[in-house]
Amino acid sequence: MTDFTESGLKISLPDGNSFRFQDLTKYTELKGQNLKEVDYCWWDNRTNTFWLLEVKDYSNLTTTERLPNNLLETLTNKVTDSLLMLGAAWSNTNTGNSILSELPTIFQTFPKSPHKMKIVCVLKLLEHHKKVELSTLKTRFKNRLEGRIALFDLKYVTLTDHETAIQMGIPIISVT
Repeated sequence: MTDFTESGLKISLPDGNSFRFQDLTKYTELKGQNLKEVDYCWWDNRTNTFWLLEVKDYSNLTTTERLPNNLLETLTNKVTDSLLMLGAAWSNTNTGNSILSELPTIFQTFPKSPHKMKIVCVLKLLEHHKKVELSTLKTRFKNRLEGRIALFDLKYVTLTDHETAIQMGIPIISVT
């Protein structure tokens, strides 16, 4: 397992079956062109699932970044751009081939049935009352991404707090 620390959370991902877009040469070349990415991608052999994970510490966001429309826009762009990069890799474009060449083998083809692909955005929330507000944001987040994830035959995308994510089996633990 490889451990990462992000937003006060420890993320433990399987060696050889995980990657971060930020570590890909082609992504770093494109990043300055208004392209965003989710933080982590990994393959869970136990559940036959390809996970995409974005993690944010809500308490460290600026007042502007916490505004619901700004937060949803940021998360939506990260998920959308990550799916676009994967789509380019899987569709054999020149840029996509550059991305594909750096991905672990398990990710080099679209995860077709019976495989699953799940997208989770996790907010580290230190204030319990913020979980109530998260319910409305979660619905709006799903609605914003509904058509985009349908293009990949996906049905699962969620926005949740870190404690619920841990209960869901996402490989994170709170370190602060």
